[in-house]
Amino acid sequence: MAIDFNAPVVGAYCERATSGFWAEPFNAGSSLLVIVLGLVAVGFLVRSRLVTPLIMALMGLAVAIGTGSFLLHTFATRWAELADVIPIWAFVVVYGVAVARKFSPNSVSMTTAVLFGVIVFGAGTALSMGDKLVLADEISGSSQYLPAGLMIVSVLRLLWKDRHPSLLLISLAALLFVAALAFRSLDQPLCSLWPIGTHFLWHITNSIVFWLLLSALVVHDPANSSGSGTKNIS
Repeated sequence: MAIDFNAPVVGAYCERATSGFWAEPFNAGSSLLVIVLGLVAVGFLVRSRLVTPLIMALMGLAVAIGTGSFLLHTFATRWAELADVIPIWAFVVVYGVAVARKFSPNSVSMTTAVLFGVIVFGAGTALSMGDKLVLADEISGSSQYLPAGLMIVSVLRLLWKDRHPSLLLISLAALLFVAALAFRSLDQPLCSLWPIGTHFLWHITNSIVFWLLLSALVVHDPANSSGSGTKNIS
């Protein structure tokens, strides 16, 4: 059955009680935090001459994630959901493949990393756009992020195996992502107690996750002058 991209996304978020554009002020407003942090980080990188094509691509995806999230929490349609979903999974895959190849080049081939990334992107996009009832509504559809968990575990395993110094920052980012996922999952279960929901906390916590992930890449990427580990983007 073809997807009606103009169909409304209903019942997905606690804060949305009506169909209005500003029906989710906390969710929509917190979406903009990723855009702000992304633009600030870009400014810092340009001034510090730490710009690489990979970093700029990831920064662009981070800004696209914030933009897509804002569209989803304002227009609340299937096309807006797609605008939210695609940048998320693109970031997960590009970052995971880049870290695996840059920090553990002897542990995984480019072909294997890219193939794994394609699988994660396909599975993640399909689950995110799928029927939320299949994805356990009792946890606000958060099981759609299982492929992201698989990517995280795979990357951490490679970094641990090679004892790469980026392991600390990326592990901290992974722990915060677990916390962010908890906020996302509690949105619907706590709705009767907290009408604005907890989804906006998912956005805020993930903003810190993005910052840590990109810091790890900037600090430890041998392709730029920060490869010595003496700089970050904080």
